[in-house]
Amino acid sequence: MNCRNCFLGLLFLCQLVPAFSLKPVVIEGEASFAKNNTLRFYFYNDLSLQKRVLCAQTKVDNEGNFRVQIATDETTVLILACNTIYGQMYIEPEKQYQVKLFADENMLKRIDAEMLGASVEIRITSSDTNELNYKINRFDRYYSYFFYLYSQYLFSHPPIHIYDSIVGLLTERFPIQEDATDYYSVYTRYKIAYIDLLYYHKDKSKLYDKYLNSPYIYYNNTAYMDFFNSFFENYLYAGTRKITHQVLYQNINGERNYYKLLDEMGKDPVLLNEKIREMVFIKGLGELYGFEDEFNHYNILFLLSQMNKESKFREHRLMANNLIDHLQTLKSGTKAPNFMLKDVYNSPVSLDDFKGRYLYLHFFTSYCEDCIREMLILKSLQEQYKDSLQIVSVMLDFEQAGLYHFVNTYKEFTWKFLHFGGNFLFIEDYAAYSLPLGVLIDSQGRVVNYPAKSPSEGLLLQIFTLFPTVGRSDEAVKKKY
Repeated sequence: MNCRNCFLGLLFLCQLVPAFSLKPVVIEGEASFAKNNTLRFYFYNDLSLQKRVLCAQTKVDNEGNFRVQIATDETTVLILACNTIYGQMYIEPEKQYQVKLFADENMLKRIDAEMLGASVEIRITSSDTNELNYKINRFDRYYSYFFYLYSQYLFSHPPIHIYDSIVGLLTERFPIQEDATDYYSVYTRYKIAYIDLLYYHKDKSKLYDKYLNSPYIYYNNTAYMDFFNSFFENYLYAGTRKITHQVLYQNINGERNYYKLLDEMGKDPVLLNEKIREMVFIKGLGELYGFEDEFNHYNILFLLSQMNKESKFREHRLMANNLIDHLQTLKSGTKAPNFMLKDVYNSPVSLDDFKGRYLYLHFFTSYCEDCIREMLILKSLQEQYKDSLQIVSVMLDFEQAGLYHFVNTYKEFTWKFLHFGGNFLFIEDYAAYSLPLGVLIDSQGRVVNYPAKSPSEGLLLQIFTLFPTVGRSDEAVKKKY
């Protein structure tokens, strides 16, 4: 009888599971500028580095309509992209959004669109005054206006009563709510906290007690993480009475001791909170990595890998792992991102196809005049070092037929040409947004330089140094450039 009751109980629980599973977020609407294009959707899986992770993509039909479903169990930022233009909105679990997207169609085919200030504007047509995006946008507009009006007073460090009166104008309009579970309340609180940081920057213990000495860490809230990153900017390198450079040198360059370094950091009153301390550990090591003359890169990566293994907080393991990837991506000696693109004959070509020879990966567009001028120098380089160095030019024009026309127009360029084929993840992997851009890769597929020296500014001399015995004519080339 008891077994039967257990079975019935389990059956009842199983029947309840679907009822408690979260429905995906649904976003549908119009994007007339992007007809027959693909929309990509990303999450930040780590706001400290703003690392984007693709979570969905969908095709806009020939009438400009689209629909996509996205799974999430928490309120978060969603990044929307069309080609190289980006926009963002906030989404909440199980919500449905009707949207209209707008963008400059002239920018849609430019690889440098984001750098030129282009963005996707997102209007939520189903929104009301209680909807999160409406509230945050309304707050942000006034926040920007507030800074425009009062920034000169805030930066002049007025007496405390004047400062309180100025900030009171903002908090009166947008009262601070102490609701740890509400995204908007946390967002507005830590936006206002940033103003306090500007004013009380010399009294960090006061700010720590007010804003960070809490059991809550809002990893997924943009305002909280912006405040955290500003508060602890170069905190380790600047040093404190408890965390001196001697402590850092001993535990990074010397003993490479993960536990001891965390313990030493814990002597700082601002780092008593275990979660805060680990986050500062990760952020601080990432900043110290930039001081290569002072701190050993290999040891920093080792300490981060220890955090990735030893931390009991899932978010910190992810942050440490992301930082390791970030510090090594496109850095000298690391594996170059693989790719599978097509040449002018529509044949597939991958990075592995060039193993055994050095590779100079050259990104260009047909309208980049500097890129084409560089090719005139690459021509002589290819002729001289063709047995040791392979040059590959990747066209970033959005129309694939452009590659065929380019190759037939410039028949003197005889090396291999590829087209990126609308693979925007490849562009993101190589951060190929600003041209001219080149990457020098060794015979084992490892990055030598990113960005590489340009053909007109040192590449020829570098190649001559790598292959000094190719021919005596190298001396002439070396002197010429």
